[in-house]
Amino acid sequence: MGTKKVKISSVKRAAHLKSKKTPLSKQQQQKIKQKREQLSSKREKGQNIFSQKAHKRDNLAQRKKFNKQASLGLFRGTDADEDDDEGDAGGDMLLDNVADMLDGDDLDLLQANKRKRKAKTAPVEDQQQSVGLEMAYATATKKEQAAQKIKVNLLPIKSRDGEIITRTTEVDYIPKPKRKAIEQEDEAEEDDDNSADEDSEEAYEDSDDDVVNDAAPVPKQKLISTTDLLIARQQEIERQKYRIGIICSGILEKPEDKMRNFNALYELMDEMNRSTGVPNLLAVRKLAIVSVTEIFKDILPEYRVGQVDTKMQTVRKATLDRVTFENTLLQQFKKFLQKLEHLTAQVNKRGGHKTPQSVKMATVAVQCMCDLLIAHPYFNYVQNIAQLLVYMLNCNYGAMRVAVNQCFRSLFSSDKRLDMTLFVVRRINHLIKTKQNNVHVECITCLMGLKIKHVNLDAEKENELKQKKLESHRQRLLSLSKKERKRRKKLTEVNKELEETRAEENKQTKHHKLTEIIKMVFTIYFRVLKNDPTSRVLSAILEGLAEFAHVINLEFFSDLIDVLNRILEEQELGYREQLHCIQTIFVILSGQGEVLNIDPIRFYQHFYRNMLVVQAGKNHDDFAIILRTLDEVLVKRRRNMSQQRLMAFVKRLLTGSLHLLHNGTLATLGTIKQTFQLTSVLDALLDTDTTIGSGRYDPELDDPEYCNAASTALYELSLLGRHYHPTVRRMAAHIANGVPASGEGALPTDIGKLNAHDLFSQYDSTQMAFNPAIPLPKQGEPKLKKGKQLFIRSDFKHEYGKLLKDSKMTRTSSKNALQFDFLSELNKLKE
Repeated sequence: MGTKKVKISSVKRAAHLKSKKTPLSKQQQQKIKQKREQLSSKREKGQNIFSQKAHKRDNLAQRKKFNKQASLGLFRGTDADEDDDEGDAGGDMLLDNVADMLDGDDLDLLQANKRKRKAKTAPVEDQQQSVGLEMAYATATKKEQAAQKIKVNLLPIKSRDGEIITRTTEVDYIPKPKRKAIEQEDEAEEDDDNSADEDSEEAYEDSDDDVVNDAAPVPKQKLISTTDLLIARQQEIERQKYRIGIICSGILEKPEDKMRNFNALYELMDEMNRSTGVPNLLAVRKLAIVSVTEIFKDILPEYRVGQVDTKMQTVRKATLDRVTFENTLLQQFKKFLQKLEHLTAQVNKRGGHKTPQSVKMATVAVQCMCDLLIAHPYFNYVQNIAQLLVYMLNCNYGAMRVAVNQCFRSLFSSDKRLDMTLFVVRRINHLIKTKQNNVHVECITCLMGLKIKHVNLDAEKENELKQKKLESHRQRLLSLSKKERKRRKKLTEVNKELEETRAEENKQTKHHKLTEIIKMVFTIYFRVLKNDPTSRVLSAILEGLAEFAHVINLEFFSDLIDVLNRILEEQELGYREQLHCIQTIFVILSGQGEVLNIDPIRFYQHFYRNMLVVQAGKNHDDFAIILRTLDEVLVKRRRNMSQQRLMAFVKRLLTGSLHLLHNGTLATLGTIKQTFQLTSVLDALLDTDTTIGSGRYDPELDDPEYCNAASTALYELSLLGRHYHPTVRRMAAHIANGVPASGEGALPTDIGKLNAHDLFSQYDSTQMAFNPAIPLPKQGEPKLKKGKQLFIRSDFKHEYGKLLKDSKMTRTSSKNALQFDFLSELNKLKE
């Protein structure tokens, strides 16, 4: 299709070109841009005084121009000042005057414009009036709240007259903040941040979020009394208890999904809560530590968790979930142990911040680590716990040392694999070596919990002899025929398989660990005896030697006995250390030391001298040491003792039983009963005829060989026969009758089968338990018995009866007579 050309006039063409916008040049565009920047800078910085005045002048001139146009009815701008009431009234009057001169369509148009203007101005005036009322109401309520006060009850006062005066005061009213709007805004901001950040963690929704995040408001008060402070503290403790309980129950319910709730408990363990900025109470910190410990005791596995790199190897979904949970659990456990280590470091280091609160927190931390070590001795980081507890075993606080000591004793008794036991003993050896034996007693006494029964330190020599025998047997096998060699080979294979089924290798490894442990223990003991015999741990060293003397190597017996003898004679030891030395020596001599040619006569003298040291007082528990030594002396070595020495020990033992408690006396009588049953030499002590022996008994002589005990008798049995304890009386009568097995004086089976140690422990009354139980008294009132009257003179009885009859007559006649002067009446009769 073709185009059609149309001719237009020059006037229309000029009007068309004027209507088009001419393009601006670059200079014009730059000027417009500069003006806009200046205007924006003025708006940001604010106008100065001169620009404000110029703006006011411009506004005034523009307002006059608009008023003039409005008066003529020619123009009514929307930007005119609507608050000028006088201008509006003048404009209405001018419009009315013009309306009188118009008619027809012009008049209708003018009236319509007038109605439109009034409709526009009316809602603006109403809106301004309503805004003014709201502002006035808001200011009035603020003034009322500022002037409002509430009454608060104060503590009452007791006056001097004893009246209780109640007091009240007025406090400014503080309204509660509107938290809902704030929380909604915060949640909206958090949602925006989470949606913008792509690398952030996944959204975690939990029903306990309000408790975990601690959204409870913290009240603020200006005036707080002591009572209010204590009440607020108790309320805070109860609130945190509830919160800790909710968090712990949630973790135990499903630990795989709620691992991050540990962070809320860790915040309560710190001195200052990071989320709220408020210091935590000491009771709340303790509760948080104990609660986390109990959680880990429940959810930690019994095996050691290994690190698995899921990026390098492909695993199943279930395995991936399990590995992720174990890694997260391990991280939380490590973080908890670091916090406990920080608490203990404050009191263990020299420059630590030692306050009563820090000491209490460290005590709780040490106890929690002990519980974790006992509950899970083979989990990750347990060796770190054991190493820290070994150093706390030598701290300056007795409560911590006792807790660690009990922990290690429990660990030694319950450890079956012996790995942790060997590690702890090695660390204790290292500690004592670095401290140069200057350690506390608990570092040595904890080794008493080792369960070492059958350990042969001479196993190396036995293995060498066994190797020699096997070598000779091998030479014999080489000379055998081919059939016999095949037969022997099959037999060895079958025997090897049998040993594997019987777990012989596990027994060998366990025996090897036991040997290493006992070697380490005796290294500790011998180092102290050799280098520092005056150390404060000597008593514990001697007690340990007495406990484990049966597993000492035979090569060390003679040297050890010489060292102990030198300590007894040269050092000023207490009775307890001397008893432990004597017990160690007799344990050695009663076992493998029988092959040694050693005369223990000097040790008999030491023991005979210290038998009367223990009495029914503060040191009565040490009588157990004497009982264990008596088992070695009177029972196991009775054939190596002379008759005089054996009688002297029995006589002094029975003499010492008179100033012991009833359980010590029963243990003494049990030892004497057993000695009477094993030998017939002591029957001479039951005979009261002193002409049998030669010489006179000297109880104060320290040598039992020459005290002439055969010339005396066991007179103490007659005193014990009237003892307050019924079992002691029965035992004394049993020994006095010659220890009969049946018949008169025999013991019942429940008492006769008990040895001395059982009697000492079962009849112990330190726990306020009397054995046998004391029967309750019978209910009922005692009957009053009338006494008989005895008279030296027979004639006085007649006079006495006559006076009593006369006094009764006078008492009945005169009611006011309350007394009877018996002496004056007798004088009247004499006259």
